[in-house]
Amino acid sequence: MALGRYIVPRGTRSPVISEHTTPWRRRLLVASVAAALVGVSACAVGPNPGPPLVPGGGGAGPAPASSSAPAKAPTLQKPAHDLAWEACGPKIAGDYRTAAPSGLRIDCADLPSAINPDRPQSTLSVGLTRISTPQTPADAAPLVLTSGTDMPSSRTLLLLASGSGRTLLDKHPVVAVDRRGIPQSTPVDCLTRADRHTYADNGLTRGTSQDRRISDLAGAAGEAADGCTETLSPDQLAFGIRSAASDLETLRKRWAVPQLGLIGVGEGSDVAIAYSALYGGRTGRIILDTPTPFGANARDTAAARATGVQAALTTFSQRCSVLGPACALGASGASVIADVLAKGRTGHLGPLSDTEALAAITTGIALAPNSPEGIGGVASAIAAADRGDTGGLADLAGRADALRLTDGQIVADCNDVTGPVSQNEIANLITTWSKSNPLTGADAALSLMRCNGWAAGEAVAPPSTFPVAPLVLSNPGDPINGGTGATALDALFTRARTSPVSVSWNGVGYSALARSSCVADVVADYVASTPLAGPSERGCPS
Repeated sequence: MALGRYIVPRGTRSPVISEHTTPWRRRLLVASVAAALVGVSACAVGPNPGPPLVPGGGGAGPAPASSSAPAKAPTLQKPAHDLAWEACGPKIAGDYRTAAPSGLRIDCADLPSAINPDRPQSTLSVGLTRISTPQTPADAAPLVLTSGTDMPSSRTLLLLASGSGRTLLDKHPVVAVDRRGIPQSTPVDCLTRADRHTYADNGLTRGTSQDRRISDLAGAAGEAADGCTETLSPDQLAFGIRSAASDLETLRKRWAVPQLGLIGVGEGSDVAIAYSALYGGRTGRIILDTPTPFGANARDTAAARATGVQAALTTFSQRCSVLGPACALGASGASVIADVLAKGRTGHLGPLSDTEALAAITTGIALAPNSPEGIGGVASAIAAADRGDTGGLADLAGRADALRLTDGQIVADCNDVTGPVSQNEIANLITTWSKSNPLTGADAALSLMRCNGWAAGEAVAPPSTFPVAPLVLSNPGDPINGGTGATALDALFTRARTSPVSVSWNGVGYSALARSSCVADVVADYVASTPLAGPSERGCPS
């Protein structure tokens, strides 16, 4: 098929790409969009890598080792047939409006992958980014990273490369596989401008009632579902985690290696688990970084996110309060955030709705550099917006929208919805969830309507067994998904009779691996020798 098949003049987010454009040029053509996909340079809290590993999570002491340790995992191998990589460091950093990590090699490539494995002649292009250091052994096996629909995997890899977790790159190159349908991988363009606007502010029309807001959002979702089905047919269900897993299998085959070492960050953990379920023994390592609850229904997923993100914002506010003049929020950060969101709901935050303001804040914190200056940057934007100067927060909101709410991400999220919530349930959920999570409950409930009327793909059944015991990295301060997903996976691991090693890191930001050299050291040990010796529950200082 022509790579421009999904690019239709319904809106303006995605560039038009023709079938005659070279693969790397296709990626360059999305620069106007990707320039808005930024890792916010003035962001939040900065964990210190701290001292060496603290067994037992720093709490009750070492946990007992698993009594049912699996057999030693296979050695990961270097690709036998690699891709045509091209240096792209300055370009990709410019696209995301962030600084290129110094002293690293950054390469990009495109991978043709079948839209539907049953019709291999029809393909799309999946964007790949690889980062290594001068110390990375030439024969080292690459690790494959996906952050699913949370944000582009290539942006997550840049976060890793610029944070304390970059020490992992001294031992293994890491290859980010961007999710199909987003600007880096054959972008989808199937929503109208009006529908995108409604999604961005979750149906807020200034001065209208809550019922009207719910109704407007549900109506836009129905229109978007129809438009995307028409545009993408017969492949409208080819963007969920099942398809993302098939893209990883395409990469494995291209490399001609027996197994992949997978890093799933946030929602990307669902992709890694799905790959293990669908492709069995081809998974050589499974690293789940702040995972989401695999296979949970829409209501439970949204409720968990509301609780977890509320906790992350509370932690951010508490850490900000100890910085003194460096934090413009002072000791009342949570109250100021609540005031800003209330102004957004009532039309007193300039161009921003409450949903857009919340997305700006959480994305800013998610991509924060590990420094007090990062905390101060986001705090200053929030405090200024509370005083009426919304310029800084509006800039963060625009970047967050381009980074987390593209048409392809919406399609992929809706492909995977299970147990959709009806429109008449939303008002009650807003009331109930807002009582326990005042900053996030209403937004989480409203966001359930984004997939109203959409058809969902076939769910991937959880794996009945794992080829290797996973390594689970827990981060309760994740402002994108919250940090409750790791616990939610316990039942899945029990049913699969596997005993993962878990590592907790109690900082604030997206990806525990990116933030901590201690976590990175555990990951490197896990890749080198699985199962890991020692306690099954560990902690790293933040």
